[in-house]
Amino acid sequence: MSSRTALTVLKIADYLWYLLPGFMKKKERVSALLGKICDILGEEFDDVRETLALTCPETMAVTATGTYLDRLARLRHLVRRDGETDEDFRVRVLNAFTVQHRAGTIPGITQGLADIGYTVEVLEPYKGTPYWSYFVVKITAWDGLISDWTVFYRTLRKLKPAHTLALVESELAPRCWNEEPDRNQGVWNEWIHS
Repeated sequence: MSSRTALTVLKIADYLWYLLPGFMKKKERVSALLGKICDILGEEFDDVRETLALTCPETMAVTATGTYLDRLARLRHLVRRDGETDEDFRVRVLNAFTVQHRAGTIPGITQGLADIGYTVEVLEPYKGTPYWSYFVVKITAWDGLISDWTVFYRTLRKLKPAHTLALVESELAPRCWNEEPDRNQGVWNEWIHS
């Protein structure tokens, strides 16, 4: 493989011709069929490279504004709230990317649930056993930010590793953070399936 990159070449047609093995370059480039194909493809790729160079700042969440930021947010399943500024919306988009990036890890689960107001402890009591895919999420505190338990479980499903089962245990009174009756006197359990 060549150590020469396409970014060091002014025309991509030259780079495509450079990449061809020697036995394909026996004729002069001007008269060779492959030379003509490289020229045609090179012109198209040059246009694409210029377009990317112009739009790249708008395709990054750090610098995107307006409709470009809305498009990036849709990729992360977010919608702009009424009256939300680009700066506030950008923070939510970047946080969503961070949560997706850290999903599947214990710090990612802990931080993701902390972002919606729950302090949790993630335990792996079955590590090294045939039940390795089970883990426990123990809710130790709640700041009252989001009281809808479906949001909690939806967030946990996004954060947990694929093909694992989460047992949720709560040390809180059930009426604090969900509307389910207390069957286990202070501990509320539910398996989260993939």
